[in-house]
Amino acid sequence: MPDPSPRKEERHIVPSISMTIQIDFHVDLMSFIGRLWDVSSSGACLLFPIREPVVPGLVGTLTIHHPIFGDPIRLRASSLWVDRLESASYVGVRFLETVDFNTTFLKVLMRRSGGYTPVGSFGDLLSGTAFGSFS
Repeated sequence: MPDPSPRKEERHIVPSISMTIQIDFHVDLMSFIGRLWDVSSSGACLLFPIREPVVPGLVGTLTIHHPIFGDPIRLRASSLWVDRLESASYVGVRFLETVDFNTTFLKVLMRRSGGYTPVGSFGDLLSGTAFGSFS
């Protein structure tokens, strides 16, 4: 069983007001489509429509796409936890391989200061709609 402990390093939140970074999480023959919520050097929080049946313990290929430029980032990842809200699901994943973000389109986001979010549960969020809903 994967270690469900929270990431201990700085987490960089994707500014959803200015951009949406799409992600695809491919597990066997299934593909889950969502967006990147935050990222750190060892993992990420992904935001999925509530209808996506993502569960903890899945291992697959995570592809992160910038909407305009840069090559997609592909790496192996494992889902550690899922927090389902009224309209969306937050999924914590741990990267199963190292990523050099300095060679990707995420380098600007990873260098930005002020993107730190204290580690904690997403269960205290009121609703996924406050952060952009899926239709």
